[in-house]
Amino acid sequence: MHWIIQKGIYKSGNYNLLVGALSTMDIPYTVVSISSDGMDSEPEVHAEEKVYVCGALRLSKIAEIRGWYPGSFLNESFRFDLWDEQLGEELLNHGAQTQKLGEVKLSENSSSFVRPSEDNKAFDGLVANQEILDEFLTEQSGSNLHDLDVIVAPLKKIYREYRLFIVKNQVVTGSLYKAGSKPQLSDLIDEDVIGYGNRIIEKWTPAESCVIDIALTDRGLKVIEFNNINSSGFYASNVQRYVEAIEIAYA
Repeated sequence: MHWIIQKGIYKSGNYNLLVGALSTMDIPYTVVSISSDGMDSEPEVHAEEKVYVCGALRLSKIAEIRGWYPGSFLNESFRFDLWDEQLGEELLNHGAQTQKLGEVKLSENSSSFVRPSEDNKAFDGLVANQEILDEFLTEQSGSNLHDLDVIVAPLKKIYREYRLFIVKNQVVTGSLYKAGSKPQLSDLIDEDVIGYGNRIIEKWTPAESCVIDIALTDRGLKVIEFNNINSSGFYASNVQRYVEAIEIAYA
């Protein structure tokens, strides 16, 4: 199977881990840039074999148009309202309302959590009060996002945050990535977190291969969000195990 990696989709550390694993396993790959209209790549790839892409929305659309398989697992189920409908109380921000970012009104004295309602990488989740939000909306990174659908939720008490990689409905690797408010990376994941991930898989996921972020909270384990496996960062996950799982499942 041929892997296509969108240039700039990963931070350098993640990129090096991925191409290192592909090279070690003698798996062919091509790094591409996407055109401004999102319909072409440079260099052009004309693969007759199966193709798996590592990229965001524009590369997933190219994969769909060209009929690449397995291509990308990004689909219309990667949105908060559907997660809330399917998971209910298992979702950390269950019941949060969706609104336009430019219409959000926050407290001046306390912070809330704001994130895009879809997995579109428009911006990372933001902890903000009204002053911080106003500054974000006037910066270059946020100035064109006023009409973006976001969710707004009160802050939750979170002790630890984990990322699980799911390939064909199986947990294949994962990572602890935050303890309290501080980044902390470890590939050692508690069995109860993996067990919880398996229960969520049995209940519902937006794709058979995806990424689940899970929080240990004062109300137990909760799903923070789902992410597209084709563009998610690895933290301390075993990247070679992830690559091997994709190859076994789809090549």
